[in-house]
Amino acid sequence: MKLSWPTATNKHENASIADSKSYKHFQFKKRLSEFFYNTLLLTVGSALCAVAVNGILIPHHFLSSGLTGIALIIFYKYPVLPVGVFYLLINIPVLLLGWLFISLRFVLYTAWGMIIYSLMLYTMNVDFGITDKLLGAIIAGGITGFGVAVMYRSYGSAGGSEIIFVILNRIFSLTLGTGSVIVNGIIMISSLFLFPLQSVLYTLVFITTSAVVTDKVFLGLAKRQAVLVISSKWQDIVNEMTSNNRLGVTLLKGKGGYLGTEETILYSIIKRENIHSLKKIVSSHDPNAFVAIMDAADVIGENVGNQPHW
Repeated sequence: MKLSWPTATNKHENASIADSKSYKHFQFKKRLSEFFYNTLLLTVGSALCAVAVNGILIPHHFLSSGLTGIALIIFYKYPVLPVGVFYLLINIPVLLLGWLFISLRFVLYTAWGMIIYSLMLYTMNVDFGITDKLLGAIIAGGITGFGVAVMYRSYGSAGGSEIIFVILNRIFSLTLGTGSVIVNGIIMISSLFLFPLQSVLYTLVFITTSAVVTDKVFLGLAKRQAVLVISSKWQDIVNEMTSNNRLGVTLLKGKGGYLGTEETILYSIIKRENIHSLKKIVSSHDPNAFVAIMDAADVIGENVGNQPHW
Protein backbone atom coordinates (compact mmCIF):
# COMPACT_ATOMS: atom_id res chain seq x y z
CA MET A 1 0.00 0.00 0.00
CA LYS A 2 1.30 3.42 -1.00
CA LEU A 3 1.26 6.09 1.65
CA SER A 4 0.81 9.75 0.71
CA TRP A 5 2.27 12.32 3.03
CA PRO A 6 0.94 15.88 3.08
CA THR A 7 3.25 18.23 1.24
CA ALA A 8 3.82 21.94 1.86
CA THR A 9 1.77 22.68 -1.25
CA ASN A 10 -1.18 20.64 0.03
CA LYS A 11 -1.00 22.35 3.40
CA HIS A 12 -1.02 25.74 1.70
CA GLU A 13 -4.02 24.80 -0.45
CA ASN A 14 -5.94 23.45 2.55
CA ALA A 15 -5.21 26.63 4.49
CA SER A 16 -6.41 28.74 1.55
CA ILE A 17 -9.64 26.74 1.32
CA ALA A 18 -10.20 27.09 5.06
CA ASP A 19 -9.53 30.83 4.88
CA SER A 20 -11.94 31.13 1.94
CA LYS A 21 -14.70 29.31 3.82
CA SER A 22 -14.06 31.40 6.92
CA TYR A 23 -14.22 34.61 4.88
CA LYS A 24 -17.47 33.57 3.19
CA HIS A 25 -18.96 32.68 6.58
CA PHE A 26 -17.88 36.06 7.94
CA GLN A 27 -19.40 37.87 4.96
CA PHE A 28 -22.67 35.95 5.35
CA LYS A 29 -22.90 36.83 9.06
CA LYS A 30 -22.06 40.46 8.25
CA ARG A 31 -24.76 40.71 5.59
CA LEU A 32 -27.30 38.99 7.83
CA SER A 33 -26.47 41.39 10.65
CA GLU A 34 -26.79 44.36 8.27
CA PHE A 35 -30.17 43.08 7.06
CA PHE A 36 -31.59 42.78 10.58
CA TYR A 37 -30.16 46.14 11.62
CA ASN A 38 -31.61 47.91 8.58
CA THR A 39 -34.92 46.10 9.05
CA LEU A 40 -34.99 47.42 12.61
CA LEU A 41 -34.40 50.99 11.42
CA LEU A 42 -37.07 50.69 8.73
CA THR A 43 -39.55 49.15 11.17
CA VAL A 44 -39.06 51.80 13.86
CA GLY A 45 -39.23 54.64 11.34
CA SER A 46 -42.28 53.18 9.58
CA ALA A 47 -44.08 52.62 12.87
CA LEU A 48 -43.58 56.26 13.87
CA CYS A 49 -44.83 57.54 10.50
CA ALA A 50 -47.82 55.18 10.54
CA VAL A 51 -48.76 56.25 14.07
CA ALA A 52 -48.78 59.89 12.93
CA VAL A 53 -50.95 59.07 9.92
CA ASN A 54 -53.53 56.89 11.69
CA GLY A 55 -53.49 58.71 15.02
CA ILE A 56 -53.53 62.35 13.89
CA LEU A 57 -53.74 62.95 10.14
CA ILE A 58 -56.74 60.78 9.29
CA PRO A 59 -58.86 61.76 12.34
CA HIS A 60 -58.35 65.45 11.46
CA HIS A 61 -58.78 64.78 7.75
CA PHE A 62 -55.31 66.18 7.03
CA LEU A 63 -53.26 65.28 4.01
CA SER A 64 -49.64 64.19 4.15
CA SER A 65 -46.39 64.55 2.30
CA GLY A 66 -45.38 62.72 -0.83
CA LEU A 67 -47.01 59.53 -1.97
CA THR A 68 -48.57 59.05 1.45
CA GLY A 69 -50.45 62.26 0.75
CA ILE A 70 -51.54 60.96 -2.65
CA ALA A 71 -52.66 57.70 -1.03
CA LEU A 72 -54.68 59.70 1.51
CA ILE A 73 -56.29 61.78 -1.25
CA ILE A 74 -57.43 58.61 -3.02
CA PHE A 75 -58.54 57.10 0.30
CA TYR A 76 -60.62 60.16 1.23
CA LYS A 77 -62.28 60.26 -2.19
CA TYR A 78 -62.64 56.51 -2.76
CA PRO A 79 -62.41 54.62 0.59
CA VAL A 80 -62.69 51.20 -1.00
CA LEU A 81 -59.24 49.99 0.11
CA PRO A 82 -57.02 50.65 3.15
CA VAL A 83 -54.48 53.47 2.90
CA GLY A 84 -51.62 50.97 3.03
CA VAL A 85 -52.86 49.17 -0.09
CA PHE A 86 -53.16 52.41 -2.06
CA TYR A 87 -49.67 53.38 -0.92
CA LEU A 88 -48.24 50.04 -2.03
CA LEU A 89 -49.76 50.26 -5.50
CA ILE A 90 -48.64 53.79 -6.38
CA ASN A 91 -45.06 53.10 -5.27
CA ILE A 92 -44.26 50.64 -8.04
CA PRO A 93 -43.27 53.20 -10.74
CA VAL A 94 -41.30 55.26 -8.21
CA LEU A 95 -39.23 52.19 -7.31
CA LEU A 96 -38.20 51.94 -10.96
CA LEU A 97 -36.89 55.52 -10.78
CA GLY A 98 -34.88 54.63 -7.69
CA TRP A 99 -33.34 51.67 -9.50
CA LEU A 100 -32.37 53.93 -12.41
CA PHE A 101 -30.87 56.86 -10.44
CA ILE A 102 -29.64 55.43 -7.15
CA SER A 103 -28.71 51.77 -6.69
CA LEU A 104 -30.18 48.28 -6.73
CA ARG A 105 -29.39 47.83 -3.03
CA PHE A 106 -31.31 51.01 -2.20
CA VAL A 107 -34.29 49.85 -4.29
CA LEU A 108 -34.36 46.40 -2.68
CA TYR A 109 -34.18 47.79 0.84
CA THR A 110 -36.73 50.46 -0.10
CA ALA A 111 -39.10 47.82 -1.47
CA TRP A 112 -38.69 45.96 1.82
CA GLY A 113 -39.27 49.20 3.75
CA MET A 114 -42.31 49.96 1.61
CA ILE A 115 -43.85 46.61 2.54
CA ILE A 116 -43.08 47.23 6.22
CA TYR A 117 -44.60 50.72 6.08
CA SER A 118 -47.72 49.44 4.32
CA LEU A 119 -48.16 46.83 7.05
CA MET A 120 -47.65 49.48 9.72
CA LEU A 121 -50.30 51.69 8.11
CA TYR A 122 -52.66 48.73 8.28
CA THR A 123 -51.91 47.74 11.89
CA MET A 124 -50.72 50.82 13.86
CA ASN A 125 -54.01 52.41 14.91
CA VAL A 126 -53.38 54.74 17.86
CA ASP A 127 -55.84 57.42 18.97
CA PHE A 128 -53.97 60.38 20.48
CA GLY A 129 -57.19 62.20 21.32
CA ILE A 130 -55.75 65.54 20.13
CA THR A 131 -58.60 67.94 19.34
CA ASP A 132 -56.55 71.05 18.52
CA LYS A 133 -55.75 70.93 14.81
CA LEU A 134 -52.64 73.13 14.94
CA LEU A 135 -51.17 71.14 17.83
CA GLY A 136 -51.99 67.93 16.00
CA ALA A 137 -50.22 69.13 12.83
CA ILE A 138 -47.07 70.07 14.78
CA ILE A 139 -46.95 66.82 16.79
CA ALA A 140 -47.62 64.71 13.69
CA GLY A 141 -44.84 66.58 11.86
CA GLY A 142 -42.39 65.96 14.69
CA ILE A 143 -43.20 62.24 14.87
CA THR A 144 -43.03 61.81 11.10
CA GLY A 145 -39.81 63.81 10.77
CA PHE A 146 -38.12 61.68 13.40
CA GLY A 147 -39.37 58.48 11.78
CA VAL A 148 -38.17 59.51 8.31
CA ALA A 149 -34.73 60.49 9.70
CA VAL A 150 -34.40 57.06 11.34
CA MET A 151 -35.24 55.34 8.05
CA TYR A 152 -32.70 57.50 6.20
CA ARG A 153 -29.95 56.02 8.39
CA SER A 154 -30.70 52.63 6.83
CA TYR A 155 -29.82 51.37 3.35
CA GLY A 156 -33.29 52.24 2.07
CA SER A 157 -36.46 54.12 2.89
CA ALA A 158 -40.20 53.51 3.12
CA GLY A 159 -40.58 54.24 -0.57
CA GLY A 160 -42.77 57.02 -1.86
CA SER A 161 -41.45 60.52 -2.35
CA GLU A 162 -38.41 59.71 -0.19
CA ILE A 163 -36.93 58.18 -3.34
CA ILE A 164 -37.50 61.47 -5.17
CA PHE A 165 -35.88 63.38 -2.27
CA VAL A 166 -32.84 61.11 -2.45
CA ILE A 167 -32.57 61.63 -6.23
CA LEU A 168 -32.68 65.42 -5.71
CA ASN A 169 -30.01 65.05 -3.02
CA ARG A 170 -27.77 63.00 -5.30
CA ILE A 171 -28.18 65.20 -8.38
CA PHE A 172 -28.60 68.74 -6.99
CA SER A 173 -27.15 68.34 -3.43
CA LEU A 174 -30.41 69.59 -1.91
CA THR A 175 -30.90 68.64 1.70
CA LEU A 176 -33.54 66.01 2.32
CA GLY A 177 -35.79 68.52 4.09
CA THR A 178 -35.48 71.06 1.26
CA GLY A 179 -36.37 68.44 -1.31
CA SER A 180 -39.35 67.51 0.80
CA VAL A 181 -40.62 71.10 0.88
CA ILE A 182 -40.27 71.51 -2.91
CA VAL A 183 -41.94 68.25 -3.91
CA ASN A 184 -44.70 68.46 -1.33
CA GLY A 185 -45.35 72.11 -2.09
CA ILE A 186 -46.32 71.05 -5.60
CA ILE A 187 -48.62 68.37 -4.19
CA MET A 188 -50.24 70.82 -1.78
CA ILE A 189 -50.95 73.37 -4.51
CA SER A 190 -52.70 70.64 -6.47
CA SER A 191 -54.70 69.68 -3.36
CA LEU A 192 -56.20 73.17 -3.14
CA PHE A 193 -58.56 72.17 -5.94
CA LEU A 194 -59.79 69.09 -4.04
CA PHE A 195 -59.90 69.98 -0.33
CA PRO A 196 -60.78 72.97 1.89
CA LEU A 197 -58.07 75.60 2.25
CA GLN A 198 -57.93 75.10 6.02
CA SER A 199 -57.01 71.41 5.69
CA VAL A 200 -54.28 72.22 3.17
CA LEU A 201 -52.81 74.95 5.42
CA TYR A 202 -52.70 72.63 8.42
CA THR A 203 -51.05 70.04 6.22
CA LEU A 204 -48.40 72.61 5.24
CA VAL A 205 -47.66 73.11 8.94
CA PHE A 206 -47.29 69.34 9.28
CA ILE A 207 -44.98 69.08 6.24
CA THR A 208 -42.77 72.01 7.28
CA THR A 209 -42.39 70.66 10.82
CA SER A 210 -41.58 67.22 9.45
CA ALA A 211 -38.93 68.63 7.08
CA VAL A 212 -37.20 70.62 9.83
CA VAL A 213 -37.16 67.67 12.24
CA THR A 214 -35.87 65.35 9.50
CA ASP A 215 -32.89 67.62 8.78
CA LYS A 216 -32.10 68.24 12.45
CA VAL A 217 -32.33 64.59 13.49
CA PHE A 218 -30.68 63.14 10.37
CA LEU A 219 -27.67 65.47 10.47
CA GLY A 220 -27.63 65.57 14.26
CA LEU A 221 -27.20 61.80 14.47
CA ALA A 222 -23.74 62.25 12.95
CA LYS A 223 -22.68 65.81 13.74
CA ARG A 224 -19.23 66.85 12.50
CA GLN A 225 -17.05 69.91 13.12
CA ALA A 226 -14.46 71.52 10.87
CA VAL A 227 -11.40 72.75 12.76
CA LEU A 228 -8.61 75.12 11.68
CA VAL A 229 -5.47 75.41 13.83
CA ILE A 230 -2.56 77.85 13.32
CA SER A 231 0.41 77.31 15.61
CA SER A 232 4.19 77.44 15.53
CA LYS A 233 4.14 74.04 17.32
CA TRP A 234 2.06 72.46 14.57
CA GLN A 235 4.39 69.46 14.19
CA ASP A 236 3.96 68.42 17.84
CA ILE A 237 0.19 68.88 17.58
CA VAL A 238 0.00 66.79 14.40
CA ASN A 239 2.09 64.00 15.94
CA GLU A 240 -0.19 63.71 18.96
CA MET A 241 -3.37 63.97 16.86
CA THR A 242 -2.37 61.20 14.48
CA SER A 243 -0.55 58.81 16.84
CA ASN A 244 -2.32 58.97 20.18
CA ASN A 245 -5.81 60.14 19.30
CA ARG A 246 -6.14 58.88 15.72
CA LEU A 247 -7.55 62.15 14.45
CA GLY A 248 -7.12 62.82 10.74
CA VAL A 249 -5.52 66.11 9.75
CA THR A 250 -4.53 67.87 6.53
CA LEU A 251 -1.67 70.37 6.29
CA LEU A 252 -2.38 73.57 4.36
CA LYS A 253 0.11 76.24 3.41
CA GLY A 254 -0.83 79.85 4.20
CA LYS A 255 0.67 83.30 4.47
CA GLY A 256 -0.07 86.01 7.03
CA GLY A 257 -1.87 89.00 5.58
CA TYR A 258 -0.03 91.59 7.71
CA LEU A 259 3.52 90.27 8.14
CA GLY A 260 3.51 87.93 5.14
CA THR A 261 5.03 85.09 7.17
CA GLU A 262 4.58 81.50 5.96
CA GLU A 263 2.20 79.47 8.11
CA THR A 264 1.22 75.81 8.29
CA ILE A 265 -2.52 75.47 8.87
CA LEU A 266 -3.99 72.28 10.30
CA TYR A 267 -7.39 71.35 8.88
CA SER A 268 -9.44 68.52 10.36
CA ILE A 269 -13.01 67.21 10.29
CA ILE A 270 -13.81 65.46 13.55
CA LYS A 271 -16.78 64.24 15.52
CA ARG A 272 -18.21 66.69 18.00
CA GLU A 273 -17.34 64.46 20.96
CA ASN A 274 -13.64 64.76 20.02
CA ILE A 275 -13.58 68.58 20.14
CA HIS A 276 -12.58 68.65 23.82
CA SER A 277 -9.67 66.27 23.18
CA LEU A 278 -8.42 68.37 20.28
CA LYS A 279 -8.58 71.58 22.32
CA LYS A 280 -6.63 69.88 25.08
CA ILE A 281 -3.95 68.73 22.63
CA VAL A 282 -3.53 72.19 21.11
CA SER A 283 -3.47 74.06 24.43
CA SER A 284 -0.94 71.64 25.94
CA HIS A 285 1.55 72.38 23.16
CA ASP A 286 0.72 76.01 22.38
CA PRO A 287 -1.64 78.03 24.63
CA ASN A 288 -1.42 80.93 22.14
CA ALA A 289 -2.51 78.89 19.12
CA PHE A 290 -5.33 80.15 16.89
CA VAL A 291 -8.24 77.69 16.72
CA ALA A 292 -11.43 78.09 14.66
CA ILE A 293 -14.28 75.56 14.96
CA MET A 294 -17.16 75.50 12.46
CA ASP A 295 -20.14 73.26 11.76
CA ALA A 296 -19.74 70.78 8.90
CA ALA A 297 -23.26 69.73 7.96
CA ASP A 298 -22.50 67.33 5.09
CA VAL A 299 -19.28 65.33 5.13
CA ILE A 300 -18.29 62.55 2.73
CA GLY A 301 -15.59 60.27 4.07
CA GLU A 302 -15.03 56.72 5.22
CA ASN A 303 -14.30 57.46 8.87
CA VAL A 304 -15.95 60.81 9.63
CA GLY A 305 -18.59 61.07 6.90
CA ASN A 306 -22.21 61.61 7.85
CA GLN A 307 -23.66 60.80 4.43
CA PRO A 308 -26.42 58.21 4.22
CA HIS A 309 -25.72 54.69 2.91
CA TRP A 310 -27.51 55.01 -0.45
